[in-house]
Amino acid sequence: MILVPSGSFVYGITDSQLERLAGGKKRAEIFRQSYSELQQDVIQLPSFYIDKYLVTNKQYRKFINETDYPRKPRLLDSSIWGADKKPVVGIMWRDAQAYAEWCGKRLPGEREWEKAARGVDGRLYPWGSEPIRTMCNCFEAGLESTSEVGAFPASVSPYGVHDMAGNVWEMTSDRWDDESYVMRGGAYLTYVSFCRATARWTPSSQEHEKGPKWLGFRCVCDPT
Repeated sequence: MILVPSGSFVYGITDSQLERLAGGKKRAEIFRQSYSELQQDVIQLPSFYIDKYLVTNKQYRKFINETDYPRKPRLLDSSIWGADKKPVVGIMWRDAQAYAEWCGKRLPGEREWEKAARGVDGRLYPWGSEPIRTMCNCFEAGLESTSEVGAFPASVSPYGVHDMAGNVWEMTSDRWDDESYVMRGGAYLTYVSFCRATARWTPSSQEHEKGPKWLGFRCVCDPT
């Protein structure tokens, strides 16, 4: 895990930044209204530790074997999705929460996730503020599936955290509404412009119950 120190950071996105990345004022309004993408602010957070990498299939198999957890991810044995070093997918929030509890951690809050992804200087991606399609496993990369964790080292965040843009959307502990939670970071099927650190989304209830191929997680814990 990597320590993210206490202090303030730039949270959210300005109208001009969103218009540039979304492709105009009307599309920017959609992200504000439909996806509740937040206006830029400076906020304060206490320190926390965050996993350097997404939770992998290998780690999740250990959890299942040691706990006899009743629900096995539907893609865990897949030759495409189930490789040891790829992020575990095909799971639901309650599965990720059970894993986090088992290892003495928890899912990150949105603010914790965003600070770990972008640092304190206001950048919009782990690498800077420009949507560079070669930096992460996004739609433009053309892989059409998950990649091994850490396979895009050029996209490491200012704190040294990997895969916080692209590869898989990541679960957080914050609610989208009464029935679902917020996910962050984009995935292999997401355009790089939407892999920005400020982007927010949630799966439909049908997608969630099925266990999406594009949704994974990492954990955080408090310094104590």
